[in-house]
Amino acid sequence: AMSHRFACTRNAKLLVTSRQWVLLDATGQQLEGIARTVCKLLEGRHKPIYSNVMDAGDHVVVINTKQLVVPDKKVLWWYSGYAQGHRHVYSKDFHIFRPTECLRLQVELKLPEKHALQERLARLHLFPGHNYPYAANISKVMEGPDNVFKSLTEYSAEERDMFVKAPDCRVKKATPLYDWDDLS
Repeated sequence: AMSHRFACTRNAKLLVTSRQWVLLDATGQQLEGIARTVCKLLEGRHKPIYSNVMDAGDHVVVINTKQLVVPDKKVLWWYSGYAQGHRHVYSKDFHIFRPTECLRLQVELKLPEKHALQERLARLHLFPGHNYPYAANISKVMEGPDNVFKSLTEYSAEERDMFVKAPDCRVKKATPLYDWDDLS
């Protein structure tokens, strides 16, 4: 007997979909933003045939995770199950020693636990540098979600002169409205 899950033609079409390999460059991207994009790709929510019953997500290859922008104050913590087994570390410090783990943990927290979490995480491929072994498989190259801004030193002097000047907001000494006003 056929399960009611596969009886629908929409779900039957999901069985024949192929998984694409998507390349993302994490240089200058915010941790939260790129994790959101990766989750969307792993779940297949970017496809018009998305269904929460079937897993139609793609393989995601993220390169240059060393250059991710990680917040200073974000705390990663875990509990071993033993007495006094609480551990915590700031994500900025954790990112220095394990540049791929910060993003993997963030993606793991954002993915729903019920539906094929380990299968989706197995399709996530993270690399700290720009070298990766899946170059032949890549079918789509995507830009990250965040605009990567240049630092002020990267702009030329002419470009800096064209910036909008902020008004002088320092507190000024009050001036009297009329000659007979005494503000002292």
